[in-house]
Amino acid sequence: MPTIELYPIPWGQEPPAHLRQIYEEAFPPEERRPWTQLFGPERCEHIAQLILSDDVVVGFVVGWELPSSHYFEYLVIDPNRRKQGLGSKVLQLLGQLYNDEYPIVLEAEPAGYSPMAERRLAFYARFGLTVQPFDYRQPPYGADLPWVDLHLLSNRSLQEADFLRIQQEIHRQVYRISSDK
Repeated sequence: MPTIELYPIPWGQEPPAHLRQIYEEAFPPEERRPWTQLFGPERCEHIAQLILSDDVVVGFVVGWELPSSHYFEYLVIDPNRRKQGLGSKVLQLLGQLYNDEYPIVLEAEPAGYSPMAERRLAFYARFGLTVQPFDYRQPPYGADLPWVDLHLLSNRSLQEADFLRIQQEIHRQVYRISSDK
């Protein structure tokens, strides 16, 4: 069974080049933050970590420490390394590292979006990350991109007031918008 580690990516350092192609193939343009904001000179105030399996880089995770939650924007695993339990090990590790009074939250496409979206939701549910029963829209990453109807998942059942606070923090700090639409 492979050993999984998370290794911080220092500011100004990019991950191995093959991860960019994996990232761009895994997410449609409207769900992708520009690469330069993830790892380049325009990098935002997020936490970026390489995922290592037995000392080989197999992906990355991008997260944010928000006032009311641990928000994970991206979990990217090399498709050639899937079906090896790596994503499961990463989620277990994140659950251990961020096991405090704040919930873990992430965005996911609705089940009807695609067969892959359905598999992702089932995968996340196995780790206690469930769809919250409130409408959620991802703000656009650029002026020419649309708002995207997604689900907000959490490892805890959120009350509406908590959901709205977390949504507002995500929109304000992650997407840099001051009002929700």
